[in-house]
Amino acid sequence: MQSSPNDTDSTLELASALPVLVHDLGTRQDDSQTQYSISKQALFTRSIDELRDYRCFETPQGWVLALDRESLQTFLWRPQDSERIQLPPVEEEFPNRCKCLLSDSATASNCTVLVLDLDDTQMWVCQIGASEWDSCSYTLTMFDAHDNPRKRHIARHHGIAAVGGKVYFELTGYELGVIEFDPSPSTTSIDVDMVSLPLSMPLFSSYLVESCGELFLVVIFFAGENVHKIAEFAVYKMDFSKPAWHKVDRIGHDRVFLLGGDRIGVSNFGASFPATPENSLCGNSIYFLNHLAITENFLHVINLEKGTEEVQRPFMHKGLPVPLRPPFWLLSTDP
Repeated sequence: MQSSPNDTDSTLELASALPVLVHDLGTRQDDSQTQYSISKQALFTRSIDELRDYRCFETPQGWVLALDRESLQTFLWRPQDSERIQLPPVEEEFPNRCKCLLSDSATASNCTVLVLDLDDTQMWVCQIGASEWDSCSYTLTMFDAHDNPRKRHIARHHGIAAVGGKVYFELTGYELGVIEFDPSPSTTSIDVDMVSLPLSMPLFSSYLVESCGELFLVVIFFAGENVHKIAEFAVYKMDFSKPAWHKVDRIGHDRVFLLGGDRIGVSNFGASFPATPENSLCGNSIYFLNHLAITENFLHVINLEKGTEEVQRPFMHKGLPVPLRPPFWLLSTDP
């Protein structure tokens, strides 16, 4: 099916603005969504057909999983040019709150689409090119300081990222969870050196980010119990040869990290994006959409080289209602 000139113009306009934060009310009363381009530092209002017509799940790799509620057909779509990769239908609609990511680049052999239920220990997987989705449940148990067993969720309230065909998630301070696909998922863990978290800042939010084939951990510390104010931040890079987290003071002048997530930290999102002269993004920076302060949705721009923090308020005083979920990141995929 060919796109109309208006559709093509809208796609090109969106492609030039990426990455954007999408303010979506989740209703059909208004067919358009408001987007904030961090490179242009400007708001745009346009209709993104896929977000309007399908149930969508963004991924850190840029591709978006779309579900047709009537036919239950699924596909991946790419925001910068609306290219699609067809996937098989699901047997029933995904639960209300889910998180999605790809195990690798969509063009990699054996790339698997993973969907995690954020309210239950259920997951769905589909290898690109497969004829059906598979579903399975899992059980993760950790032990507290008194050696009491506690159930653990893979993606709820902490970071998750894919590197080299494997999915990594925060399990405990001493363990990193791993999901491998062969093609069915299997869950294991690896021992890691613990990241030291200051007791003076008990409230924090953590994010795993894959960037150029490496795994990073970003921790945002809040001032006391005030989620509206960032007190400190820290970035760590995984050394898989040990394995251990090593604190770093830079992520690279050619990239930025995009952080966010669902309401009150139910799900944390972390992605890496190129900083180039064309998009005018300041490299070695972190763009953190504060999804824990749900009535504000402020964007904190943290420059690691300068050690500075700038607060942008793109959706304040614009007459926009509070969305059903915090604004979410929409980005282009790797070339």
